[in-house]
Amino acid sequence: MDKRVAEGETPASALPNLKSALRAFLASFGVSTEDIIGSLLRRSYYRNLRTHVENLQAEGRDKSYIANRKSLMGKWCSLVTHLDRVAAATANSMSPFQSMLDELLTQSQTTVAGLARAAGITKATLGGWVKGALPNPRSVPSLKRLERFFALEPNTLITLAFERQYFRPLESTPTRKIPYRERLASNSKDPYRLKQISDSLAQEWSEFVVHKTEKLPDLRRHARGVWVTTDLITEGETERNWYCFSKGKYVPTASVVWPHVTAFLGWLSRARELGGAGLPSGDVQTLAWYSNKRMVHRYMKWLIERADGKMHEGVLDVAKFVAALNHPVHGYLTQMPELQSQLPEAYRPKEWRDACQEAYAWASETKKNLSVAGVEHSREPMAPIKSVLELDDPLQAVADMIARMKSCRPTTGGADEAVWARDIVLVKLMASNPLRAKNMKLLTYRADNSGDLYRRPDGSWFIRIEKRAFKNARGAAKNRDYDMPVNHAVWRDIERYLKVYRPMLPDANKVDYVFLSSMDEKPAGYIGIWKSLNRRIFFLTRRYLWDCPGIGAHGFRYIIGTATLKRAPGAWDAAAAVLHDEVETVKAHYAHLRSCDGGAFVHNLLDAAFSRM
Repeated sequence: MDKRVAEGETPASALPNLKSALRAFLASFGVSTEDIIGSLLRRSYYRNLRTHVENLQAEGRDKSYIANRKSLMGKWCSLVTHLDRVAAATANSMSPFQSMLDELLTQSQTTVAGLARAAGITKATLGGWVKGALPNPRSVPSLKRLERFFALEPNTLITLAFERQYFRPLESTPTRKIPYRERLASNSKDPYRLKQISDSLAQEWSEFVVHKTEKLPDLRRHARGVWVTTDLITEGETERNWYCFSKGKYVPTASVVWPHVTAFLGWLSRARELGGAGLPSGDVQTLAWYSNKRMVHRYMKWLIERADGKMHEGVLDVAKFVAALNHPVHGYLTQMPELQSQLPEAYRPKEWRDACQEAYAWASETKKNLSVAGVEHSREPMAPIKSVLELDDPLQAVADMIARMKSCRPTTGGADEAVWARDIVLVKLMASNPLRAKNMKLLTYRADNSGDLYRRPDGSWFIRIEKRAFKNARGAAKNRDYDMPVNHAVWRDIERYLKVYRPMLPDANKVDYVFLSSMDEKPAGYIGIWKSLNRRIFFLTRRYLWDCPGIGAHGFRYIIGTATLKRAPGAWDAAAAVLHDEVETVKAHYAHLRSCDGGAFVHNLLDAAFSRM
């Protein structure tokens, strides 16, 4: 840099600031100016720069200071790249760009043709780069696609390919649009759920949950109308989640139904010009409104309109709940005529049982008609991974994802590396054993092998979970506990994580959960389950799963189910076993593969005739 100043390439006035910026940057990573230049200013530069910027922001530095620091450090990175390029040419060895491509190809265990096809680059172009040709400025979009494919920090490859003045900063990565998510984002800006809950409504709900859960209820209750309780929870009772607890026990169904209740009651108090009923907030604080057929009907029509005209499951759920509450024999509202006094006088029916009977008859007929007409999915759960599921072997996309994650191993060690190792195990374990997010959060390990994740004498790893811990405990899981092997490709990662990295994470000696949150991910003073696990999976898949805008844990079930049925068409029992679900449920979710299997079978059967066409 001194030489560049002497030759007039860099202003002399900038040199003190350049050196000061470099020293500060190196110091933040525990490196001095006497150390040999390594990956800090080479491959991992952009990731390190992002960390450095985050530290400056935490110190309260303003935007102009941070922008100046980034500009100064960019000159150092550019100089190192230039010197590497000159040294490679002098020694007749691979250029930094060529070396990086060679390393990426080796790590991903793919060919030039396979990488070119996956990243949308011509084989000739990529092959030329691998052989030593340098990209021209028109190749910048292709380089950006390669950076996104390998989940590299923006400009990593572009910096190696060009001198800094020849490229522009990378714009934000384009994200494929998911209609449901766009609609949800729009609707979330217009909330309507009831926020202020009166004491009387809270009391009503608590008594209703007791009725649904206690062994000997005072009122009649249908045999299929029981709500189970459990002590297997991801969060204890608080002022915010009181509605899904009864007598200290967690009630999973209550956590699902209550938001529907507050949505309906919130709509009742929503302004008329916004499509609501326009009632005062104090007049809607009762379950008795579910006996008002007219209001429920208007609400359901509004839900369909809000979902762009789609008759979705949420609408059908309203009809089912109304029918259950107003059943002539064991309906809760039918047996609670005293609740009508909670309604505004203008809306109280003359005969309570007649109102309940009318609501029940209407809801039952509506439920039947909607079921016959068919329910549209306002949300397409497989849409975010459509490109993955269309592959001949969707699991290969997950293998690529793991390769990208491995290539981004932190160079600083410590907690950052522990988080990296945890994420590797999490993704590989979900590919091996596609459990729901709740089961992953609750997964335990104990050195004496008494936890859910345990090691057998032969060195193999298994997961065992009691059937009561599953969402479908009254369905597919009711007859069997889960006791499934972990794929051998995950064993080494599990052992390394448990022995080396997990002890580095907070509270490792206080809880026996396999997956722990880092300091940045856990609320202050919180000890327990990694609550944000699903958000972390969304981040990881958005960054490392090719052409994916992000999915939760459930998305891995779709990938594994599809991969299984594509590799073994018609193996519904095997797919149901790995997903711990009923065969009929799996067939319903993967009906598209069923029809494809039938078509392929017919084509093979009649191949002799088709070959003559």
